[in-house]
Amino acid sequence: MDLLVHMFDKNLRSHITRKRITRNDPKFDTLLVSIAQDPRSKQSITAAVDIAEVGRDIGRNTNLKDLSLDDLHCLDHTDIVLSAWMFNLLCEGINENKSIQSLTVSNFSHNQWQLGHFLRPFLANNPSLRSMCVMTGGGYTRSAENMRLLVSPLLERDDPLGELCFIENAVNDEMVCVLVDEFLKNPSLAPKKLQIAACGFGFAGCQALAKLLKSPSCTTETLDISDNYIEDDGAACLAEALVMNNTLSELSLEGNRITTKGWRAFSSVTCFVRRQHERL
Repeated sequence: MDLLVHMFDKNLRSHITRKRITRNDPKFDTLLVSIAQDPRSKQSITAAVDIAEVGRDIGRNTNLKDLSLDDLHCLDHTDIVLSAWMFNLLCEGINENKSIQSLTVSNFSHNQWQLGHFLRPFLANNPSLRSMCVMTGGGYTRSAENMRLLVSPLLERDDPLGELCFIENAVNDEMVCVLVDEFLKNPSLAPKKLQIAACGFGFAGCQALAKLLKSPSCTTETLDISDNYIEDDGAACLAEALVMNNTLSELSLEGNRITTKGWRAFSSVTCFVRRQHERL
């Protein structure tokens, strides 16, 4: 596989950005890493060395706060073994970092769900990490086991994430159930804000989330499950759970399939339920 590593800092060129990362520039705290195929190169080993060096540069840096991994076409599903090896090289370095507060992963192929495997030390042991967002994954990645791999490192942390987001991903009902089952092992480590938006789950996912909301130890304050396939029965299930919940302050249900009947179920709920930018 022929790859080229791109690292962007606004309009700066890649090699300048690499120098700023290597030198631990205190003014440099945001980084986007994008890895794309290079049709001019015939040296996969050279590409692997570049990726490993990028990972090590990130791992040694103490001033980075926001890291985005975007459009990683090195995870080409035509060669699963090679793509996993490439991604592992990048993650080995990132796992050493203890300063990054926000991780965003977008436009991945199938291996995005193995983040919990490749980045387990980073997700579990980085005390600075406060936010993780996984966006725009392929529909063929659906797997309850992959969701378990992604969430389980978060249960090894000393404190919960402030924010965990899944946006436009193939998070179906089964995967929501696994996510909730994992957090129910220690509800106090559930994120303060949980977003599962535009993912396509429905009633079974709502039933699982209701279990989390009913837990006396749940500390989640914001739940955004907009633009899914939630109908009136799912809305009623969530409303019933909210009666027993004392921590949730905002619930976003915009863009679902809820009718007037479903919205009426929230009449006794005191938290802010976002429907169409109005308070119920």
